[in-house]
Order: sequence, then structure tokens, then C-alpha cells
Amino acid sequence: MRVGNKFMSITAGMASIALALGAAPAVADGEHTVRAGETLSEIAAANRTTVRALAEANRLDDGNHIVVGQVLVISGTAAPATVVHVVGPGETLGGIARQYGTSSRVIAGANDIANANIVRIGTRLTIPAGSGASAPATRSHTVARGETLGSIAGRFGVSVGSIVSANSISNPNVVRVGQALTIPAAGSGSTGGSSGGTAASGSGSGYGRTGPSDGRTGVSGTHTVAPGDTLTSIARRYGISTDALAAANGVLPPRSLYANARLRLTAQNRLPSDVRRCPIPGATYVNDWGFPRSGGRAHEGNDLFAPRGTVVQAPVAGTVSYATGSIGGRQFRLRGDDGTTYLGSHMDAFGASGRVAAGDVIGYVGDTGNARGSRTHLHFEIHPDNGSAMNPYPVLRQACG
Repeated sequence: MRVGNKFMSITAGMASIALALGAAPAVADGEHTVRAGETLSEIAAANRTTVRALAEANRLDDGNHIVVGQVLVISGTAAPATVVHVVGPGETLGGIARQYGTSSRVIAGANDIANANIVRIGTRLTIPAGSGASAPATRSHTVARGETLGSIAGRFGVSVGSIVSANSISNPNVVRVGQALTIPAAGSGSTGGSSGGTAASGSGSGYGRTGPSDGRTGVSGTHTVAPGDTLTSIARRYGISTDALAAANGVLPPRSLYANARLRLTAQNRLPSDVRRCPIPGATYVNDWGFPRSGGRAHEGNDLFAPRGTVVQAPVAGTVSYATGSIGGRQFRLRGDDGTTYLGSHMDAFGASGRVAAGDVIGYVGDTGNARGSRTHLHFEIHPDNGSAMNPYPVLRQACG
């Protein structure tokens, strides 16, 4: 979050596991990069295909062995989706079965469990579709050493934002060992869906996809999202356009919101234009704009997570200067030739200074300032017309994918 001329980083990355029940429609061919801890059965379930189809499509001859970083071809064969449950402390197979409306025998059979009386903490169980399984409304999880909100969200197939909202967490970078968390059902992190707005002309651009509006409403102030709010209901409350509210906050289709996020009721300057280069190609990031912070503050940027020392590139041509502070650590300020100022915080080291071209190295990812000891990342802000910060997420989606 921005504090004066300094910046605070706040969020962990987000991972997701598909959660669906019943028969799933066919899906198009694609690719999936294997992440740490994933199994072939989980990848098949998440992509609505079968283990056999994945094995055949990728010629997996060694007991379906996969490795982190391996790129798998996803076949278009559809399969009934499944639920993946990660065993928590104190859980039994019978208790888990009752949560999902199925039997311990069915779960044991689906997971090759010889002794249904023994399940280990952290074991990933496949809950078969068609067995009467349904996801529980909420679950509980006790934070273990080394866990982050991002890793916990990935285990349960939910978003970081949904856990933040369910537990009134002010700083997603800080969770304590032994802390009890309520895990909402998958898909519950969003408090709203599509508003039914018409796509803007030029909707292929980042902010063009928010809708046909410049975000100017003439209504000042902010709104803190409450459970059950939708973009449309908030817009009606203040007598403004849903499309304008989406544009003012960089909300892309399907226009989902997170409880406790703070929305601006109007754009305070022109909408951001697209950038030529992704600041950190391959970085992990989520739309954490407006997430609540301590002291009633809200996050005024997005955090891009990457290993320490990863290069930070200039998103556009312009002039770079640097500063060091106790909050933002090592920070760059790029005054772009496009009229937008770009800010980045928590770097380990600076790069080129003065005049730079798009793609030039202007720094290296780190955890300086008040991010010390957290997951290494770059806090990234954009300020069109050198004015107030606006949500960089649509711009990042366009440039980084």
C-alpha cells in the first residue's frame, strides 16, 4: 500500500485447483505446467480429463511419473470432475466422507488406501464424482510451519482473497503457526458476478476489457465491499454506471469482487494505457488491488512474486530514478513517455538509471523495506497523468498474461 511517498506490499500469490461436481463438458486441448506437490490425478481432475488420457497424450511410460516444471499436453477428453481434499490434523476417513456425503469405503477405493483407519496429515484424497460427494460449506485449517496463505489457498482450491475475507485478515503476508483458519467453499471468494455490461470497443486492450466507460462518475468517495455485494448492486446504491465502476477499479469480466476490498466510486484520472513489456515475465500475481490493510488502509497496487534476483524490466520507455525508504525499501520511479508514472518497491538492487527503453533492466526482485522476510516480490503501481494510483491488474494481464 502507498503511505505518503513510500509503499507497502501485502499479498501472497494465489494458486487454484478446480472444484466441480457431476459430468463436465468437453474441454479444448491445451498445456499445463506441473507445480510442486501436484499429482497426475489432480491435474486430470482440474482439467476435466482422465489420467489415462494425460498419460497417453504425453507418453508417460514410467508409472505416470511427472516432475515439477514439466509441460503436459492436456487432451480434450472430458471426464467427471472430482473434489480433492487435503487431510488436516485430527481428521479421519469417516469424518471426511461425512463432509462430502459419501462413504469411507468409496474414498479408500478411489485412493488405493489399504487401511481405512490410517490417513496422514497432508495426504491429498480424491473424492470421486457420482458418489454423492458435495463440497462442504466451510472447512477449518490449522496453519503449519512454513505455510503461507498462498500455499493454503492452493491446497484447498480457493483464492487468497476468500480466506482473507472469511478470517478478517489485515495482512495476508502474516499468518501464525497454530492459527485456526476458516476455509470457505471453493468459488465462495467472489461476492458478485457479471453485470451484463457490453464489451467496449477495443476490448482487446487491458482496460478496454473493463467495459465501455472512462470510469468518471462525478461521485467521490469509496465503498468497502460487503458479503453479498455485486458490482451492479454497489453501482445502483450510488446512482452510477456499473461499467464506470468497473473501469474506475480495473475490474475485468466476470467482474467478481472480494469482501472487504475497497472500491473507488470514480476514476480520478484517465484510464491506464497498455504497456509494451511485462515488468517481471513469469511472475505470479493476483488482483489484490484494494485489499484491506491495517489502520483502515487499502492496497494501491499489485504484487508480482518471483525468486530473489529476478530482473525487473521497464514496462515502457522513459526516465528512471531511485529511492530507498523504510517502508518500500529500494524503489524505482519510472516517468514513462506515455504520461504515466510507474512505481516499484522492495527490490534487492537497482538497475539502469536515467533514460531507458522498454525492456531495459531497472532492478532485481527482493524483500527490502517492510517486506523483509516475506516472499520476495515487486510491489507495482501505475499513476496515469502522474496522478492517483489505479489498479494495474488489467495492464498486467495484457502484458504478462
